[in-house]
Amino acid sequence: METRQTNYTVNRAGAFSEFGSVTEGKLKGKIFLKDVLKLNSMEVSLNNLPPLAEVPFYHKHEENEELYVFLHGQGRLQVDGTELDVFEGTSVRIAPDGVRVLRNTSASDDLHFIVVQAKANSLTQWVETDGIILEQPVKWQEPRVIE
Repeated sequence: METRQTNYTVNRAGAFSEFGSVTEGKLKGKIFLKDVLKLNSMEVSLNNLPPLAEVPFYHKHEENEELYVFLHGQGRLQVDGTELDVFEGTSVRIAPDGVRVLRNTSASDDLHFIVVQAKANSLTQWVETDGIILEQPVKWQEPRVIE
């Protein structure tokens, strides 16, 4: 489900556990958000790697660094030959030239993670320097009850 407005776009991809049957490009279990959300400064993917599955190739990037944020499960991320244990709550930044590959080390649990790609050294403003706090009261509609 997708909603587009002037200042935002919403996509509801569903549960990570349902991504196993999705195929985009060379990988199963990966949903790219750049096109569907009309992102213009980053690429974001939602990922589900099934038990004992692995990415079947090494890769690196020409210009983009990647941020891996692990949400569920456990695995091993290899960067430049160094193997790192990853699990819920682990975040790893990889420079464009870092040669990487990933596998799920669990025999029974999916590995859920988000990957954000952005051009290396392009961040010039962030929350403290880019955010503008507005002097207007916060108002909410009555919440819908979801059962």
